[in-house]
Amino acid sequence: MEVFLDLDDLSLRPGESYHRTYCLEIEPIVQGGVNYEVLLRDGVFIEVQRVAGGFFVNLSAHARVYGPCTRCLEETVLDLEVEQQEFAPSAQGGWPESELSEFINGLIVDIAGLAREAVVLAVPAQVICSPSCRGLCPYCGQDLNRGQCTCQQEKIDERWGKLRELRLS
Repeated sequence: MEVFLDLDDLSLRPGESYHRTYCLEIEPIVQGGVNYEVLLRDGVFIEVQRVAGGFFVNLSAHARVYGPCTRCLEETVLDLEVEQQEFAPSAQGGWPESELSEFINGLIVDIAGLAREAVVLAVPAQVICSPSCRGLCPYCGQDLNRGQCTCQQEKIDERWGKLRELRLS
């Protein structure tokens, strides 16, 4: 769903602001080859502040992300508070391309793109159901959160036994 806001149509003077909540859907996020569905049930809140030289665009939303735990593959729900801030200069000239937002073209803001980017940045690199998740047995695939498996564990050469005690943070 594409949602755009033309900042020029707001007719804001320096010091004035605009507030609105937009109801929108964003496409699933793909992370590590896995799809995560996103629900923005309260929509996204946009605040635009007119300042000398341009506009500050602030986005905030509550996002609920659904997908599999990367350790045990059980369905997981993440509740995230997301925020994104961008600046839109009223005159594009003199601004290096690298400093301009990819979600603002001239004075047109891509709200859906900005919201999706905010969610992507808020989702952790590894989505897990809980910090204590034990994952799956690497030999038989049993969910170790539901009980210990009975498969034969790999025999470790005693010369390497001390490495078992090593715990990396």
